[in-house]
Amino acid sequence: MRKLANLFLILFIASAVTGIFHILLQHYETFPVATRIHRTLWGASLISGFLVYLGLGFNCHLPKRVLIPLFLWLFWSLVSYWPLDYFTTDWGRLIAYVAQLIFGAVVLKFNFLLNNKGLLLVPEQFSGPAFSFRSLVIFSLISFIVIPASLLLILFSAVGGILEKSTGGFVQLRPDGLYMKEKVYHLDGKDIRLAGMIHLGQGSYYADLIASIPAERTLILAEGVTDETGLMRYEFSYGNIADNFGLSAQEQFHFAGRRISLSELTQPYRERYDGPHVLAADIDLQQFDPRSIEVLNAIARYLLNAESLVKGYLEFNRWAEENITVDTNRVLMYDLIDKRNQAVIELLPQALERYDVVIIPWGALHMKGIEAAVREKDFYLHDTYLRRSISFFDLPYSRILRQFRRAD
Repeated sequence: MRKLANLFLILFIASAVTGIFHILLQHYETFPVATRIHRTLWGASLISGFLVYLGLGFNCHLPKRVLIPLFLWLFWSLVSYWPLDYFTTDWGRLIAYVAQLIFGAVVLKFNFLLNNKGLLLVPEQFSGPAFSFRSLVIFSLISFIVIPASLLLILFSAVGGILEKSTGGFVQLRPDGLYMKEKVYHLDGKDIRLAGMIHLGQGSYYADLIASIPAERTLILAEGVTDETGLMRYEFSYGNIADNFGLSAQEQFHFAGRRISLSELTQPYRERYDGPHVLAADIDLQQFDPRSIEVLNAIARYLLNAESLVKGYLEFNRWAEENITVDTNRVLMYDLIDKRNQAVIELLPQALERYDVVIIPWGALHMKGIEAAVREKDFYLHDTYLRRSISFFDLPYSRILRQFRRAD
């Protein structure tokens, strides 16, 4: 057990060191190995830490004053150092890893003062009988609360990791709510603001984003699929779901500014003040595959306009099992993500010729592909902003629970 505990101490320090290099080198594609090494050591420190924690119940010689502070640090890091929002940014995480390194070094120094022989645990600290029934009982009672909470934390962290990876970091799940990230890319006096959006959120989130938009020489490439030929048979609106969750729908908020047509994009910019310009940069449903349109109609019919969200979900799920194939899903994602991304990306060269700031406030799932295209144009990440779109503490849980009762 002493060797395992020492391995945990080493991995804790090593994951902090590799974390520092991971942050410093993450923007250089020639150093992906730093990221892989860090993730491996970070995972190994979590696994070894959990095993050492279990060992506390069977080996009373394990120094709790040395190990428990490290367990608490790992716990804190798993919840993204909440409530310290600063640690979620790249430079904030760099500071967090430096702090972890310093914290680990202080703990090792404290252990040296305990044994007077070495920074790591030495055999003299494990002399005498290791097992104590009293210690096992106390440990079991504490673990009855700690282990389930830890498992929930791991599940929460895994879901958050999946969200962050699938959206390129534009969505972050944290203990107090769901956060959306905005990334500002810069090159030669031009800014491209990639603002990851969500269809349902709190009104303050949308208002804060809208208020941050500068007035002069700014173009908003707006999202929103049109339906010129009436292919949608049912109203596609998130308003019903928003009401049931005590939230606001994105469609309720509109960007202030003068709407322009595609033909105006090539005209010289009027120097006098007339606010930001808004250009519809999306495509029409006519460009979708018929299978995609059928799925969207089913979502609107069964889910978005259902009186009970639970019943609506179950009905849509039954419909999907009968009608959605692997090929249908592939076509749907191509229409919803790739085809629409290409439309807005193709407008960027013209937009950048005329405007100093181009804002792309699109759904977070679009951002990974759009960001890759922006980087290909040699734009570099200049700044990031994090906005809380949904506060878990403000949700009307009684109203949400009534939705489940209504499904019985």
